[in-house]
Amino acid sequence: MRERFDVLDEITNNEALRNRYLKSFGDGDVLFHEGDDSQDLYILLSGRLGISKGDKRISEITEEGSVVGEAAFLLGGKRTATVKAEGPVQVLRIPKNEVNRFLADYPSAARKIGELLARRLNEASQVVYGLRHICDKLPDAVILSDSNGKILAWNVAAEKLYGRDWHHMKTGSVEDIYEEPRVYKDFLEDVKSNQSVSERVLKIRHSEKGTRFISTSTSILSDGENSFQGVLSIGRDVTSVHRMERSYRRTRVGVVSALVLLFLLGGTVFFGYPYFSKGVQTMDQRKQDLRNLLAKDLLLLKSLLAEPFSARDREKTAQIMKEFFQVQETNNYPFDGLLLLDREKRVFDSFSANPGTDPGGLIGNSYAGIPFQGGEQSRFLILVLYRVDKDHPMGKKGVEIAFEFEKDGRFLGWLLFQMDMKCLEDDYGIDEEGLKRLQG
Repeated sequence: MRERFDVLDEITNNEALRNRYLKSFGDGDVLFHEGDDSQDLYILLSGRLGISKGDKRISEITEEGSVVGEAAFLLGGKRTATVKAEGPVQVLRIPKNEVNRFLADYPSAARKIGELLARRLNEASQVVYGLRHICDKLPDAVILSDSNGKILAWNVAAEKLYGRDWHHMKTGSVEDIYEEPRVYKDFLEDVKSNQSVSERVLKIRHSEKGTRFISTSTSILSDGENSFQGVLSIGRDVTSVHRMERSYRRTRVGVVSALVLLFLLGGTVFFGYPYFSKGVQTMDQRKQDLRNLLAKDLLLLKSLLAEPFSARDREKTAQIMKEFFQVQETNNYPFDGLLLLDREKRVFDSFSANPGTDPGGLIGNSYAGIPFQGGEQSRFLILVLYRVDKDHPMGKKGVEIAFEFEKDGRFLGWLLFQMDMKCLEDDYGIDEEGLKRLQG
């Protein structure tokens, strides 16, 4: 237990000071809410305080003499969490406009608060030192920055990758590393809004190697109250791959017609060869037509969506999926919707050809709880789910097929086709069981 403040006894034994500073709270009473503008300082005398962020309880305070709310007071910002009494609680509440006088009148309290802040700073310094020591052993470039973008630490690999040593960067900002700081800022805002690890290729100017393309993965760092504290970035040089992709894209522009033929041929080989190799020499022509159609559309969509999906460009993916259905020569198509799922099986983008359906209405929904049926050798996985709408309050059964989506060997997520089962039965003679048999 922390050494007791000398001032606590003096205040609690003095009626005038008790009336001025001593406050009691009952179970469930809130000292302050997350987002409040108040900057009063609290010192816990007895009881237990629960700390919550949003609807989630993240920690508690029980030690006598603990200082609460000092961050908002010292930094002049809003409350970063909600503090609530859990049972009977007594605290000293020092109003913001009286804190300076209070600390002057009771220097022992000032020393204790100073010790608390120094201890926290020391703990943070040890973490940064230990992090750099460990990261120096990693082959990838690692950068740790604070909430303002100032570089706190980076490893030896970062010095080599970015062509700058620690002496030149220890007071700099992360965005100064990149040739296009605005692109980095937009990328960081996207990562912060999604609160997940994300990746993007960014351009730098190396002092010796010139322009380089760096695949940058970032993760948001938060404190115990889930407040944004900084960013951990991991970088890897992908210049050769990037230039190869760029060369390929230039080549692709001039051979679109040839690629269409390649998609058709590839579809036939992709779906047809495994069946022929197993000795299945005769098959229903309609089923073969379906395999070829799915193969062609799969390869075409992957080719068109790979770049914007990898870059998390939802505006572009939505445009591609919409135009895909607009150019179809018939409305009687074996699938009437498309979805892109990220690696965590959340809907990144969606489009439905059904009139009256919100094209992006499923964005953000999770597929994590839906079984993906199939084995390791299956060409695709089958999902059976029920969706509620105004015409089907109890849920309408739907069948979707999922293909893994990769780019340059890196797993991005899944591409899902929402199947039109009536069309499948009428035009191709295939029901749900028949679709399972097509998995291989």
